[in-house]
Amino acid sequence: MQINIIKNNIYGIITVTSLVAISVAISKILLNYELFISASFICILLGLIIGNLLKTNNQIEWVINLSLKKILRIGIAFLGISLSFSELFGYGIISFFLVFINIIIAFLSVYILCRFFKISKDLGYLIAIGTSICGVTAVIAASSIIKPSKNETSYAIGIVTIFGMIAVFTYPYLANFLFDNDAKLAGIFLGSSIHDTAQVSAAGLIYSEMYNSEIAMNSAMTTKLLRNSFLIFLIPLLAYFYNNKNNINVKNSIKTFFPYFVIGFLGMSILRTFGDLLILNKDLIHYWEYLIYSIKTISKYCILFAMVSLGLQTNLRKVSKLGFTPLFAGSIAAIIIGISSILYLKLLI
Repeated sequence: MQINIIKNNIYGIITVTSLVAISVAISKILLNYELFISASFICILLGLIIGNLLKTNNQIEWVINLSLKKILRIGIAFLGISLSFSELFGYGIISFFLVFINIIIAFLSVYILCRFFKISKDLGYLIAIGTSICGVTAVIAASSIIKPSKNETSYAIGIVTIFGMIAVFTYPYLANFLFDNDAKLAGIFLGSSIHDTAQVSAAGLIYSEMYNSEIAMNSAMTTKLLRNSFLIFLIPLLAYFYNNKNNINVKNSIKTFFPYFVIGFLGMSILRTFGDLLILNKDLIHYWEYLIYSIKTISKYCILFAMVSLGLQTNLRKVSKLGFTPLFAGSIAAIIIGISSILYLKLLI
């Protein structure tokens, strides 16, 4: 059965794999000329160009969905092997209060903006939860409770997508400038201010490759996964505020959209912690280090597949058709979250 699915989508698999391979090759060629451009940056750019110049068929769409819904999650889970549990806990302590503050600020700022610009309450909630929690996933999860119009859901997804993509291309460089090469703080900034999980992983990988520091990727993803976990609490809260007595929607939303890859990420971090503590034999340490390197490499290429898919699925024509007022409100909310993260990390850490 699985073999037939692969055969039926072989063109899409070859296309996306080729784009990943070309991106990595271009990055290495440019490096020979002392021009360093991240492979993940090129992946997104190539995906955007191909996806908007050529029409994607069902096979490519299948690979896009597979990459963003499953392969990316495997990559993020495997990323946990990069840091010990003590490091993970350290990042989490710093990030928790920032994430909590940003959620409150996002909802308050979007509420005020929506009242001022006379944007519907449903669309306002979708923009707020997408901006503050986990982007597209949060929008879809909230939609199952709020029951907005299809146009409002699509609109909120469009807003989250466009500002997330802008952040992917700009925030890694801004973070390095603002935090004076402090990779940990730069990563926390990326994880707390960029909307979608795929976009955060892209920005974290760009920073790590550009400035040769995997610390940024680790702190970015730890912060982002912490944000994702807040979805568990916000779905019931939304149901309460909307007086939705149908608990089936709440349960299904939590079950469907719970970020299970967080458990995988934690599991890999625990494995790294115990492995480093228990494997003391010199011969075994060599194999242990090779295993860590292999898992990191798999993680990187899983994320690169998702980056190509992220570019391929971003339709610039649809984005250009979004109305100005909600787009402006979404942009202000995104900027406020970014400023909040900068102030928190600059003044309190």
